[in-house]
Amino acid sequence: MDTRTITRTIPTSVGNLAVHVTGSGPPTVLWHSLFVDSTTWAPLRSHLVAHRQLISIDGPGHGASTAVQRRFTLQECAAAAVAVLDVLDVTEPVDWVGNAWGGHVGLVAAAHSPDRCRTVVTIGTPTQALTRRERARIVPMVWAYRLAGPVPPLTNAVMNVLLGKELSRTHPQQFQAVSRTFRQSPRRGMHEAMQSVMLHREGLDPLLPRIAAPTLMIVPRTDTMISLEQARAAAATMPHAAATTVDGAGHVTPLIADPGTLADVITEFWRDPDRTVITASADLP
Repeated sequence: MDTRTITRTIPTSVGNLAVHVTGSGPPTVLWHSLFVDSTTWAPLRSHLVAHRQLISIDGPGHGASTAVQRRFTLQECAAAAVAVLDVLDVTEPVDWVGNAWGGHVGLVAAAHSPDRCRTVVTIGTPTQALTRRERARIVPMVWAYRLAGPVPPLTNAVMNVLLGKELSRTHPQQFQAVSRTFRQSPRRGMHEAMQSVMLHREGLDPLLPRIAAPTLMIVPRTDTMISLEQARAAAATMPHAAATTVDGAGHVTPLIADPGTLADVITEFWRDPDRTVITASADLP
């Protein structure tokens, strides 16, 4: 089994994206959360790589990708992902796994390019736009970042949303590694991404009924940005979708705290997407 990772830089409409390709087999796209990069997939990737070609994309302004000096849309991100697949000569439909922002991009890609997605898995991905209360809390944070950068209080607040407070105690090295990806990002690019992906992100509810690909929405149990009830409501508007939960206190926590369980949930879905959707829907009252 060849698990070497080959990294390429691929030009797209949202800048030059760093793309990391590992393994061989059915193609799987991994797109990470806002504030971090593809390194957050490492624990989960080790559970999936034996039988998969994993295509990890660093989003614009994150990781080794270039920073976009303007606002951009989820539709542009989805089109860029399709462009990456074209350059890699991936013609068969992919299984998309997206964490928060990556889930948004996957849902948009499945709606606009249905022939390119076999299935979609979202992890900690709210489909609604920010509420007025959420905007009131987040807008000052975004502008504080623009003025001061990733100062410790701001970095800690972001990490609490992504990872929860417990992970800093139970997985200190991983917590610091994730925190480092945020602190080291180019400020202008990260600020544009924060505005594009968070503050000005439109709700995806109008797109959901158009997504024919079987979709599994995974919700960390104590995620502060999305509840199981919200995910179930979104899934109910889609032709073949369901929601389920895993342990975790933030968007990124399931990838780090218990990647084995998360991998089991995902691979079971891949084996029989329709059955998983039916079972997950039936199991939730």
